[in-house]
Amino acid sequence: MIRAFCRRVPAFFFGTLLLVTGCGRKPPAPPAPGTRVAVRFQTDWFPEPEHGGYYQALAQGYYAGEGLDVEILPGGPNSGSLTAVATGRADLGMGNGNDVITAIARGVPVRIVAAEMQHDAQGILFHEEHPIRTVHDLDGRIIMAGPASVWVQLIQQRYGIKFSLHPLAGDLARFMNDRTFLQQCFVTNEPYFARQRGARADAVLVSSLCPDYDPYRVIYAGRSFLAQHPEVVGHFVRASIRGWTDYLTGDPAPAHAMLGRLRPDLPAGFMASSIKAMRDHRLVLGDPARGERMGLLTRERLQRQIALLREMGVLDKSVTVDDVATLEFIPAP
Repeated sequence: MIRAFCRRVPAFFFGTLLLVTGCGRKPPAPPAPGTRVAVRFQTDWFPEPEHGGYYQALAQGYYAGEGLDVEILPGGPNSGSLTAVATGRADLGMGNGNDVITAIARGVPVRIVAAEMQHDAQGILFHEEHPIRTVHDLDGRIIMAGPASVWVQLIQQRYGIKFSLHPLAGDLARFMNDRTFLQQCFVTNEPYFARQRGARADAVLVSSLCPDYDPYRVIYAGRSFLAQHPEVVGHFVRASIRGWTDYLTGDPAPAHAMLGRLRPDLPAGFMASSIKAMRDHRLVLGDPARGERMGLLTRERLQRQIALLREMGVLDKSVTVDDVATLEFIPAP
C-alpha cells in the first residue's frame, strides 16, 4: 500500500482530545531487578522500511538489552498516533515534527525527546520528461498535495509561486495518466511504485527546493509517562538510535524478516529502495559535515521550525523550544 501523506489532524480534534486526556492506562511501575519494562511505541503508518530502525532494535535485542519489552503498535490512515500517546494508549510515538509542535501549541500533552529523521522525507514526485530542479519549476504546474501543508503555504507566500493545488489522494492513478502532473510523496516510497508501474519517475525533497522548510521527524513521549519514567525514555531513545544506525549501516535483514512477516505484501525491492533513499538523502543519519547525527535535536533548528510555523499562522499560541522538546536524552557524539 502506498503511504499516505500530510495526515494532518483537524483543529477540532485537539479540543476533543483535551477532554479525554488522562483516560489511558497508568504508566508502568519501575521494574523489579531482572525484569523488563513494557513500553508501547506507536508508529504513524503500517509497518514499513521507514520504521526499519525500530524493528532492527527489536529483532537484534537492543531494546531488551536496555531492560525494555517494546511493543511496536502499527498505525494506518486514521490511527491517530498523537491521540494514542496523549491519552496513554501508547507511551511513545513518532511523526512529523511540525504536526507534533502544532499539537503541543494546542495543548496536547506530549513532548519531543529525539529526532527520528534529521530531514523529513516529504518530496514532490515528477515525471522525468517534466523535471523539478528548483522551486520556480513549480510555477504554473498542477500539484496534488495536502492544502494545509506548511511547505505549500511557504512556497506560495514567500516565493510567490503560483500552482494549481488538487487535494491529495492515496494513489498514483492521476500521476500515471498525466506526465505533467506533480504529486506530494515520500522520497522513500512513491518513486519506487511509480517506476514499477512503468513511469520514468523521480522525486525531489521539498527541503532541497525550499531550504527554509526542513523539519525533523521526531520521537515523542506522553508528558505523564515522561515525567514518571524518564529513565525508560532514555533507554528507548538509546536503543532506537542503535537500531537505526545498525539498520542503515549494517545488515538490515533482521528488520526485513520481521517486516516481511507483518507485511507479506512488501516487495524486497521496495525495502532495498527505501533504504537507498534514506542513505542517499541522509534522512536519518544526517550529514556529518553539518554536525548532524542520528537522534540529534538542536535548539537552533527547533526554534527556526517554531518561527516558521508561527509565520505561516499554524500555531494557535506561542510556544518555546522548552515547551515542545527536551534535549536531555540526546547522547553525546
